[in-house]
Formats: sequence, C-alpha cells, structure tokens
Amino acid sequence: MQEWSTYPATETFYRLLEWLNGPKSVFESNDCAFSGATANTSTQSSQHLQCSGRLMILYRDLALNTAPAQIGWLTNAAAHALGRADPTFEWGAIGATVMPVRFITLPGPPELQQGQQLMLSFWAWGEDEREVMTNLDRTLKNMTVVLRGLSNEILHPSQATLSDD
Repeated sequence: MQEWSTYPATETFYRLLEWLNGPKSVFESNDCAFSGATANTSTQSSQHLQCSGRLMILYRDLALNTAPAQIGWLTNAAAHALGRADPTFEWGAIGATVMPVRFITLPGPPELQQGQQLMLSFWAWGEDEREVMTNLDRTLKNMTVVLRGLSNEILHPSQATLSDD
C-alpha cells in the first residue's frame, strides 16, 4: 500500500490490522490484500474507478475455528452488523466468505485440525482516485467498527455494543 500512503484509508487499514492482531482483539488475521484504484470492472457500480481487497479473520483461540457453530456465529453476526453499520453508504461494499483451513498447530490427527476462517472482501468505488480512496476509508472504518463490536461482544457479552474503543 506504499503507493497509496498519502490517503487516510491506508492508515485506517493499518490501524485495523494493528488492533486485529493486538491484545485487545479476540480475533487475528493471517492474510490481507489490497489493490489500489483501477478501472471499474464491477457491475455493482457505475463509478469509473474501484479498489478492492480482503482481510482474513480467525479466532485467536485456534480451536474455536474448528467449531462450525463458532464460525457460523461469526459469519452471521458480521454480515448482520455490516448491513446495519452504514446503510445509506452506496460506494463501498463488504462481503463475507467462509474459507476452509487446516490448523496444523492444533493437536491430533488432520481431521481434528480442519476448520474455517472468515474472509471479508471489500470494495470501494469513485469517479477519481481521491473519491475512491475516501470511500475506501469509510468502508474500512465500517469494517473496524463491526469487528471491534463483535470482539467486545465475545469479551463482554452483557455489554455488547458496536463501540469504537
């Protein structure tokens, strides 16, 4: 993301990764990607430019990633919260996909190491580079609020909110 470092979206993305992999999150990430502003090839938007990326999310407690109910909850809760986060925003989108993973650091035979993780794919659109990067920043901020809220809900179930601490 060096080429895009002058835009606030870049710092928003790095802050999300730092929090996600830090001690205050029940989640972590083992992969992410970002492609800068390019010609829009999506049918989702009529804007001239788009950018996209992905963020892989898994529970820090690896055994939880082998429990279908846990991954199901995370996927459904993320999709629901993302749908509510910024309902009037039209120039960004986030999609949730469950991906199979083998956690080789878990004990036991391979069949007990099979699990899943959540891939959040994101897109933003705009008429020019500045606009697409501004919309990406908003998209990433929405993702941050949702992931922090879900982590807080797991850590403090009686105080579940979409706070930004």
